[in-house]
Amino acid sequence: MTTQIEIFDRSRKRYRSGLLIGSFIFLLAWFGYILVRVSPRPMELFHTIVLVVLIASLVVQAYYALRTTLLERQIRKDARLNEALNNELIELNELKAWRAAFFSVLIFILITGVFSFFVPIKDLMLVLLTLLLVGFGAHNLAVYLLDR
Repeated sequence: MTTQIEIFDRSRKRYRSGLLIGSFIFLLAWFGYILVRVSPRPMELFHTIVLVVLIASLVVQAYYALRTTLLERQIRKDARLNEALNNELIELNELKAWRAAFFSVLIFILITGVFSFFVPIKDLMLVLLTLLLVGFGAHNLAVYLLDR
């Protein structure tokens, strides 16, 4: 017999894995978008496919983020669930995940800086958006891996 705590814990892990899968698909499609954008040849069909995949992955991420937020709200309202599911280990894992995101952003900045010596970067906004995606993706991946 499964308890309410186990059900909520499994749901939280399932929602985090769904969010991670959506983030991974978005990141792959984003790199495809970057390749289309810097390509000298027009690739209209591939551009359309990449945009559809980007939008679909955003919908998946929004769904799982909303479900995670609603679940966390339910957990915080119930004192017994909050004590069991938001303990010190979860808080430590969250801090470690933010640290992993910070260092992944630093590494991305270093790689981009070295890369910019060889190829001039013309679209800074594309680099900054990719930087944000790398940071959020690293955070989601670290939370998922540390909670396993």
